[in-house]
Amino acid sequence: MFLRTLVVSGFKSFAEAKIDFPNGITAVVGPNGTGKSNIVDAILWAMGEQSVKSLRSERMEDVIFNGTEQRKPMGMVEASLIFSEVTSRELEPVSAILEGLDQPTDVMITRRLYREGDSEYYFNKIPCRLKDIRGFLWNARAGARGQSVIEQGNIEQLLSASPQERREFIEGTAGIIRYKKQKAEALRKLQSTENNLLRVRDILGEVRGQLRTLNRQAKQAEEYQAFLREARELEVQLLTHDFRRFYQDQCQFENELQESESQELSCLTEEARLVAEHQTVQLELTSASETLKEAQDRFREIEQQLSHAFTAIQIERNRLDQYEQQHEQVMEERARLNGEGREATGSLEALRERLAQIRCEMEILSVTLEEGEGGIADLAVRRRETAEKVDKGRETILALAVEKTNQENRLRSIAEGQSSMARRIERLAVEYTQSQNDQTTLQAESEALRQESSSLESQLDALRNNQDRLEVNLQSQRETREELDEKILDLQTQAAGAESELRAIQSVFREAIGYGHHGEGDEASIRVACSSIQEALAERMEVPEDVEKAIEAVLGDRLQAWIVQSSQEAELSIAQFKQHEWGRGSFIPLNIPRQGPKGTADWWNIIQHDPEVRGLAINFVQVPDELKPVIEALLGNTVIVRSLSGALHLMTEHSWFQGNGPLLVALGGELVSPSGIISGGSGGEAGGLLRRRREILTLEEKLNSLTVGLEEAKANRKTLLQEIEDVSRQLEEATLSIREMEFHMLTIQKEVSSKEKALPDLLRRLDALQQDRLAEEEEWGQLQVEEVEVQTRLEHLNQTRAHEDEALRQLLDALNTLDQERQDMLQSLNDTRMNFQALKSQWDYEQANVERIEREEEHRNTRIRQIDGQLEHLFLQSRKSQEERLTNESLVEELDIQKEAVAGTLLELQNRHAGCMEEVKRLDGLIGKARETLSHIFKSRVPIEGRLAEVRAKFRAVEETLTMTYEISTDDLKNPPDAGQIAEGLEGSEQASEEKTGQWREQLQSIRKKLERIGPINLAAIEEHAQLEERYQFLLAQEEDLAGSIQSLQEIIQRLNQTTNKLFAETFKELQVKFSEVFSALFAGGRAELILVEDTQEGQESEGPNLEPGVEIVAQPPGKRLKNLNMLSGGEKTMTVMALLFASFLIRPSPFCVLDEVDAPLDETNVVRFGQFLRQMADRSQFIVITHNKRTMETANSLFGVTMEDPGVSKLIAVRLHELEEVS
Repeated sequence: MFLRTLVVSGFKSFAEAKIDFPNGITAVVGPNGTGKSNIVDAILWAMGEQSVKSLRSERMEDVIFNGTEQRKPMGMVEASLIFSEVTSRELEPVSAILEGLDQPTDVMITRRLYREGDSEYYFNKIPCRLKDIRGFLWNARAGARGQSVIEQGNIEQLLSASPQERREFIEGTAGIIRYKKQKAEALRKLQSTENNLLRVRDILGEVRGQLRTLNRQAKQAEEYQAFLREARELEVQLLTHDFRRFYQDQCQFENELQESESQELSCLTEEARLVAEHQTVQLELTSASETLKEAQDRFREIEQQLSHAFTAIQIERNRLDQYEQQHEQVMEERARLNGEGREATGSLEALRERLAQIRCEMEILSVTLEEGEGGIADLAVRRRETAEKVDKGRETILALAVEKTNQENRLRSIAEGQSSMARRIERLAVEYTQSQNDQTTLQAESEALRQESSSLESQLDALRNNQDRLEVNLQSQRETREELDEKILDLQTQAAGAESELRAIQSVFREAIGYGHHGEGDEASIRVACSSIQEALAERMEVPEDVEKAIEAVLGDRLQAWIVQSSQEAELSIAQFKQHEWGRGSFIPLNIPRQGPKGTADWWNIIQHDPEVRGLAINFVQVPDELKPVIEALLGNTVIVRSLSGALHLMTEHSWFQGNGPLLVALGGELVSPSGIISGGSGGEAGGLLRRRREILTLEEKLNSLTVGLEEAKANRKTLLQEIEDVSRQLEEATLSIREMEFHMLTIQKEVSSKEKALPDLLRRLDALQQDRLAEEEEWGQLQVEEVEVQTRLEHLNQTRAHEDEALRQLLDALNTLDQERQDMLQSLNDTRMNFQALKSQWDYEQANVERIEREEEHRNTRIRQIDGQLEHLFLQSRKSQEERLTNESLVEELDIQKEAVAGTLLELQNRHAGCMEEVKRLDGLIGKARETLSHIFKSRVPIEGRLAEVRAKFRAVEETLTMTYEISTDDLKNPPDAGQIAEGLEGSEQASEEKTGQWREQLQSIRKKLERIGPINLAAIEEHAQLEERYQFLLAQEEDLAGSIQSLQEIIQRLNQTTNKLFAETFKELQVKFSEVFSALFAGGRAELILVEDTQEGQESEGPNLEPGVEIVAQPPGKRLKNLNMLSGGEKTMTVMALLFASFLIRPSPFCVLDEVDAPLDETNVVRFGQFLRQMADRSQFIVITHNKRTMETANSLFGVTMEDPGVSKLIAVRLHELEEVS
């Protein structure tokens, strides 16, 4: 089988596409984003992929084509895969679908999805289930996603997979997934069956209790019925009379009702006929309406076309009139523009003369302005020179003032410096003396701190040694505590399990003995009411395990007998059981003298050495001394033999079937009595009592042992915790002392270090203070010299300042004179400028008028040329409009002819439609009359039915009383009685007098009062008991069937486990070989192997490894050491995983394989090897490769290109022998 064709419609970016895949290697190429991978998604989707994530979508509806700007979205998506050369074996899972059809060699599977969410599957266009398609693909070895479709994500998953996940990959290769699904289904069925079995057993327990209760109620009902017999005889006669009267009334009303129903049936038949005829006429009416509508639509269409034609003719006429009006308007505008042009020529000449006059006046004023501006410039030069002299004088005076101020400030600074210096010299002397004193103190304190630090170090070493010793002790004690905790937890778990098991067995044991049988007396109530009861016999016996069944078979229900001291106590206990309705109970009084059977020695001497004889039963039973007489009386004549056949042989051989021999019991529980009775089979309620008693004793002993061990462990733990607490407290105290001492020592060390650092600083400070004092004294002398120099400089500055102030005053007077002259010249110049500006504005205005007139002239000429063109256009439009009008007039004539023909047809159809409407109205009237008649019949039936229902209710009440209460058949009572019929057992008959009837009623009332005083009784208990017994037997059969089903399912699961383990082992071995071969081929050497490793479940390391080992990959590329997969380079990892995938494919080859860009991470060399390996495998299977690599393309036999000529729509191009063939 191979994949021949993929057909998609509306899948993602493919609106429509069909790909015919040839055998060999097919490459699909194209730029990113064109939809190459959508082909892979389409194949997966058609094969039934349900994971939206695997299809690179958020919702399943996202795979439907959503449309583009040019194409509408589609409402559904459909993908089909066509397979060729399909064999009959591959078609086995779908044989039911193809039943009765010829076996096909070509198969098409189709999947369809609507936007509403509805999904459909087809097999050869036949609707089917997803399960059918998956079964077909699995059988054809194309259903495993890892083998049929290999994506780059598969490689990444295997790279990051855990050993257990890699095992799942190999299981997929081995085909184990199918068996695992079967196993999961079997486990689900097993769980369901076990749950059903538990429910059935719960119901069985309830039904047993109900059976006991109903059994007691049935006996009470029999006693109650005996008392009711008299009341029954009285009621029967009265009820018989009422029964016959109600029966006659019922027959009368039923006859009337039957007649009414006949009339109703006749009317219904007529109504149905009329409705059928009405539907026929209605269909004809619908057909006529549709035909009429079509004719009316055609008639309206013709009228609409005529209207459009008339409108077009009128429009063309209006256009001609409009064109003529536009022609006249344009001609008038052309004449107006010619006149305006002539007027504008005259105005233009006058303006040009005025412009020449204004230009002459402007030239005169321009000369005057030049002369005035020259005088102002000369004056400005003289003023600038004077102003510069003024500025220099001011700068000189300012400099003198600044220098004077500086000298005065310097003089004050010298005075302040002398005062400050005197204070500093005095302070330096004081600091020098203080620093000498500090040096002496610091040296003494440093020596004292060193001595204290040495003492603390010795104390700290002792404390640290003590701390280490305490930590070692504490760690040892904690380890011991953890061991004790584990031991306590283990003991608690064992004790809880033993206690739970003990409670369960005790509950079953006590229920089997007779305590708490669903509403009967529980242990507490029995103990309170019957204080003399000690224990049941089974609770006081101990029997070896191998003879338990034999002893239980002999004693039977007597194992449940309660032990009391005397027969009087037994009598009182039986009375309490009756009073509380606890059922029956057996009692063993200890005060009754008992004697064992006689003649034991006679037959025992004969058989005691026989190999079939196990021994006397009494020798195997251990009981308290007070019960030994009871056991001797019960088992003294009983011998235990090994088998039933041996017992029969002994009985026959010694002729003990005549009543003179012992009771023989086999180890399996079979009894052979001297009376000739042979008993056997499964045990009753007492079955297993001794076994459970033994289990209880064993569990109690185990629980006591565990409890003692647990208490000892807890006591040891408590003592250890106290010791840990003491050591922890000592350790904390030691740690605290160490920290305090370390802190104190650190403080001392810091102080020593600080003082040692401070001593050099102090020495340097003494030296600095001495140097500072000498420097200050030297500077004092310099300041005195500088003070004399500053005073001399101040006297010279005062004289120079007076001379400079007089020169500045003279320069300021000259500057004021020049400013006045400049102001007068500027005023004259401004007047001339204003006159010049006025002339220039007038010139600009006239020049603008000239330019405006020239522009208007140009616009007029342009408009005249436009008018000439517009006249020509109007002429052409007028001629075109006339032609259009003539065409529409011809169309009107043709449409008039069509309109007359359609109007005739329309009239015929309207007549036909009207006839149908009349027929429908007529039938509606007849149907209405029929329904009115039905309504009238129904209304007349209502009171009859009401009276009939009332009579039937009374009749049924009487009939139920006779049949259910008194169990009297009413068939004979429906016939009129003979005149001489007399009620059996009663005085009088139906003809009895009113007086006698009154007496009967009084007697009946009296009996009923007595019954009321008795209380409620379940009269149906006997029948319910029988039904419940039947249900009980049915549930027993169900329990047996469910138990058998569980065993069968467990065997199936075991077989599946064996099969999967065998398949995995075989596949793993074969894959190991293939993996090594493919790895060597892809790497041109080296070796690789798969290793089974124990994979622990996360978070459950303590619980041991997983039962199924995982798989680890190790590889040794050429020239390197053997490494784990995670230690290889990125390219080596990819090639190794590809080798594993190809090896898996070689073991379980799929008919086709899709490779989606798996060569993307490979380099040039590895791509070449990849292509070579593909060519080698192409003979075995068909490959479809999605790729961007040119080397891979060269490997392919066929090439498909994916493009997007239209945005958002993928398109396929097939390339064969360099010829392009468009395929979609």
